Amino acid sequence: MADNPANYTGAGSDDAKPGSEGEPTRERGDRGLSDLVKRAMSAGLEVASRSKDDFVRVATTEMRAWLDRLDLQSELARALTKMVVEVKAEIRFRPRTDGKLEPEVKSEIKVKPPTKT
Repeated sequence: MADNPANYTGAGSDDAKPGSEGEPTRERGDRGLSDLVKRAMSAGLEVASRSKDDFVRVATTEMRAWLDRLDLQSELARALTKMVVEVKAEIRFRPRTDGKLEPEVKSEIKVKPPTKT
């Protein structure tokens, strides 16, 4: 029975003709592939979202632990002891038309790199 040409559905059969019974099978295959791609994309996006959430959670935990250990006062004091700040101020008092004095201020501030000792 396997040798009967009437039962043969290989290449050259009616599946390749438009409007034949092969079309629904091909559409079903395309739809199955489309569903597979959609499910794969959905799973990939879900994993990426979870990974991002995990990364943000870990980064937040580490940042909080670092800030808890940070002694801001001593860090600022240490940074300022290594700096040289030069302030030059010039203040003049000028009389206004109503007789009161008005200050005129000119200032320059320079932060110099520390001198090597």
